Amino acid sequence: MGKLTEQKTNQSKTYGNSYSLSVKQKVVSEIKSGAFSNRSAAKRYGISRNTINSWVIEDSLLTFKLSNLREEVMAKPVEQETVVKKLNKQVIELQKALEKANLKLETLETLIKVSEQDLKIKIRKKSGAKQSKL
Repeated sequence: MGKLTEQKTNQSKTYGNSYSLSVKQKVVSEIKSGAFSNRSAAKRYGISRNTINSWVIEDSLLTFKLSNLREEVMAKPVEQETVVKKLNKQVIELQKALEKANLKLETLETLIKVSEQDLKIKIRKKSGAKQSKL
């Protein structure tokens, strides 16, 4: 057997050999650095090529997921700034609409007041007034 087989964990195993994380990282880093090929690492450490291949694939997927996660984290502040800008724009538009509605209300109030004074027409009803029956 190889040198690293002594470092197997003593955890309960469902099948095959279970290697510690440090063993996996050492073998994968040596393969990634170019010190060994998958085949030569398998021979040197007495670990099956399939196992080593799965470690390399797992490491590649983990690296890929981490890089995607970094991109997402870096993109979030930009997305948040965009959302904040959109919300600020919406607030400004709503303030303008409110100002316009208040101006319209004031205009209608003035029109009613002038009509009641000059034309002697009662436009506003008294509170609690009864409606006529038809």
